[in-house]
Amino acid sequence: MCSKNASLLFLLLILCLIKTECINHESSGDGGKLVYDYSHGALGTVESQRCCHCRFNDTAYINARCGRLMSFMTLLQALMMARCDIADPCRRAGTDALPQEQWFDFIVVGAGVAGPVIAKRLSDHPWWRVLLIEAGPEEPSLTAIPGLAFNAINSSLDWQYTTEPTQPYPTACLENGGRCFWPRGKMVSGTSGMYGMMYMRGHPSTYDEWSKLGNPGWSYAEIEKYFERAENPVNRKHARNGMFKSTNSSGPMTIDYFTHKPAFADEVIRAADELGYKTAGLRQDRQTGFMIAPMLVQDGLRGTTSRYYLRPSAKNKNLYVLTNAHVTKVLTSEWDKRAYGVELIDKEGIKRVFKINKEIILTAGAIGSPQILLQSGIGPRRDLQALGIPSVIDLPEVGRNLQNHVAVGIPMSIKDDFYETLSVDSVNEYVYNRSGPVASTGLTQLTAFLETSYANSPGVPDIQVFFDGFSSSCVRTGLDIECHDGTIGDCAERREIVIRPTLVNARSRGYIKLASNNPMDYPLIYPNYFTDEIDLKVLLEGVKRVIDLTKTKKMQEWDLKLKTKPHFMCSRYKFGSDAYWKCFIRARTGPENHQAGTCRMGPDGVVNHELRVHGIPNLRVADASIFPILTNANPVAPIVMVAEKASDMIYTKWMKDEKST
Repeated sequence: MCSKNASLLFLLLILCLIKTECINHESSGDGGKLVYDYSHGALGTVESQRCCHCRFNDTAYINARCGRLMSFMTLLQALMMARCDIADPCRRAGTDALPQEQWFDFIVVGAGVAGPVIAKRLSDHPWWRVLLIEAGPEEPSLTAIPGLAFNAINSSLDWQYTTEPTQPYPTACLENGGRCFWPRGKMVSGTSGMYGMMYMRGHPSTYDEWSKLGNPGWSYAEIEKYFERAENPVNRKHARNGMFKSTNSSGPMTIDYFTHKPAFADEVIRAADELGYKTAGLRQDRQTGFMIAPMLVQDGLRGTTSRYYLRPSAKNKNLYVLTNAHVTKVLTSEWDKRAYGVELIDKEGIKRVFKINKEIILTAGAIGSPQILLQSGIGPRRDLQALGIPSVIDLPEVGRNLQNHVAVGIPMSIKDDFYETLSVDSVNEYVYNRSGPVASTGLTQLTAFLETSYANSPGVPDIQVFFDGFSSSCVRTGLDIECHDGTIGDCAERREIVIRPTLVNARSRGYIKLASNNPMDYPLIYPNYFTDEIDLKVLLEGVKRVIDLTKTKKMQEWDLKLKTKPHFMCSRYKFGSDAYWKCFIRARTGPENHQAGTCRMGPDGVVNHELRVHGIPNLRVADASIFPILTNANPVAPIVMVAEKASDMIYTKWMKDEKST
């Protein structure tokens, strides 16, 4: 797929495919359901709707992201959006149309990871009316395709936050003047609609620490059932490797492996074995080693809480999902400090108010939830008064305790010029069989958990390693970054690989504060990376560990080489020295999308162990912002756990009240 002729041929074939899809549908006479007999596909015989009569307000975003391949990507987008089995329009719950009712029993703010879980669970009670509000649009069709997993970054579906430099002098992201870029999802499914789909609970010891900080009911033994309530690990390998107690459980979230992976992923695992790392049986209590990660994927499509929870409940008459509506504040009563509604700005820019009979639950994420609280007068009184915001509750910890996983990408290359990219065959293989390179994120499905000399306990990792490369949608290097900035060129003889050691137990803490009293202004974000020097030392050790891979026999077979051109900000140091890598880490800091902690749970935090905001009994927060300590793996799984536990607590409270009246 590296020649112009191949691109032109592909354009013609895509046009034919789009036309054929709906012609076949019109002539099938079976209501849109067509049966495919896949002779070699992983799915067997599948009943698949190619075109259907339902419509939803889909979002086209990918055509502006691909430089020289813009025309090709526009047509690919049209093909995928026309596929009913991919777009799933008949089960979409979101709408921009305002509800006719003003009163609801529950209002859930934010339809990212946690919001759909809570909205679905509460709407299972037929008499409770639930309003779920999302600032962005419905989850687009294209984000469901693993091969295009990261293409929504830097698009209209991304909040595109930028952090502030550490005071009094920058400590990270120095090549950008100390400002780091934080992609955050602005759509139904949130950031889980633009990340790599990895599913990890994190080490049990983190949750035990939550409990010790004054949060009864949050030890791992007590919250494990909420993971299990959500999970459905369908692959037998999950049981063999000890990550889950059983497979094919009844949870809504299908957890599986991609049907395709680059051969190089297994080669890295063999290289890790040479270095003495564990490469199988990574159990929860001893969580270090290399592995192909379990993924939130079902039938070749990205799994999100929107797909798993919200869409099956889309026909619930007591559930309303309002999209493109930006909640600006929670409304509280002056005399009893109870929440009674939310104020929002709708798609037309008009201010609206919706009210509640029971509770408001904030699930707007580690940036959105504290921002809404602060704009509502809930936070540090002195800061709010300085901005002219009346103080409702003086809670100094709102916006504090900001944590994130922080990485650095180590550029390498291998001798490989075989590119499994977007081609006629790969698209056909995906469309009809849900397999092939488009059905995976490439090398990103490979990960490792490492324990450095600074680790707190044996078996508890403080470094996670991510691997970038072999992306099917980025034809020059296989790195998704070329799709983010539209830089796509000719295929190279050497394939670029980036290995990202990532600090997952940072000691540094940041904070969020309002820039103004205008709720549409972005907050000021101070992550304060590496203000604790130990964080830099841990990541430095992680860099050395991944470079060790180049010394193995297996990686030498692939001619894995470290790129040795010095970074322009670090040329005064000897390349490869500790001083050089410390400079490199500070210059090319790579924050992950794993922000947490800004509405910390605890007796002296923002919410109590029932997730109620201190001082406001019917306002809860239930997302990553409540984490007292960020888990040491991708946070989607623990966010879902929090949402399941929150739903259980809310349901129990109000059912008890109803029985007593």
